[in-house]
Amino acid sequence: MKLKSLAALALSAVLLLSGCAAPAQNENTPESSSAASETTAASERVITDSYGTKTELPDDPCVVSLYGSFAECWLLSGGKLAGITEDAVDEHGIEIDDDTALVGTVMEPNLESVAALSPDYVILSADLPAHAELDSALTDMQIPHGYFHMDNVMDYAKIMLNFCAVNDPDGEKYDENVTRVLKRIESIKQETAEKLSGQKAPTVLLLRAYSTGVKAKGEDTVAGAILKELGAHNIADDNESLLEDLSLESVIEADPDYILVMTMGSEENAKTYMAENIENNPAWSELSAVKNGRYIYLPKDLFHYKPLNRWDESYAYIAKLLLNEDA
Repeated sequence: MKLKSLAALALSAVLLLSGCAAPAQNENTPESSSAASETTAASERVITDSYGTKTELPDDPCVVSLYGSFAECWLLSGGKLAGITEDAVDEHGIEIDDDTALVGTVMEPNLESVAALSPDYVILSADLPAHAELDSALTDMQIPHGYFHMDNVMDYAKIMLNFCAVNDPDGEKYDENVTRVLKRIESIKQETAEKLSGQKAPTVLLLRAYSTGVKAKGEDTVAGAILKELGAHNIADDNESLLEDLSLESVIEADPDYILVMTMGSEENAKTYMAENIENNPAWSELSAVKNGRYIYLPKDLFHYKPLNRWDESYAYIAKLLLNEDA
């Protein structure tokens, strides 16, 4: 009964994101078959990575995460970690104790330290070349491992379903950290759509600034995906060259309603770069977004790092901006 609850919560989460209501089911429906297979997976403690690779884990597995966001997801699902990288400590506040070892940095994990822990499973990022290069070595050492990808809240829900299948068969952690979040997101999306109904879609320039440069970004970011879902129009969608080369002339021509900036690395250094290389152009101050107070730096914890069980707060923040409410 408890295992079925996790499968039911997962199905509800998918339906919430797709905007559908749950259909009636019987034992012979494809939906019930899918739920049954997920229940079986949960009972066997099978974890499936983003490439579809399945690994069966023992009870109370020894797990090492080489990526901070996934380390936090594992803890949110009720699991324990034997090893983590420095970004988990610096960016996610995960503490090192007698039961958790530091195994290098996210870009340079220490495989000797990993192997010394004799892990049942190692969690890696599918988006980092440095992690892809570890595949052969981990395979040669016969260390089970999997690669995960997370750009948006649906990716987060899928990862949490996998992790909870191992750590949370009752579904309580999944309900608390995923279902609750998705329900609020659906409510935010509906409310925003109603309030923007009949209006022209707000136009946005989404930027990522750092100490030595700035680039326009698209929907493969937390903010970009949310903007699209809430009905805003990213001007980079009309001019993809902006993603490679931020042309101020193109920005002036588009004159977006909002300019939203995510920072990477030191926020102070990123702002200094913007001030000295972008804002010092007289034409910048004439943009509608700048004149109307809609040139805004987004909070790092909600938009640079993956917000995980705070993803609903990221949606709420963007929605308030688009609706001209206080964020």
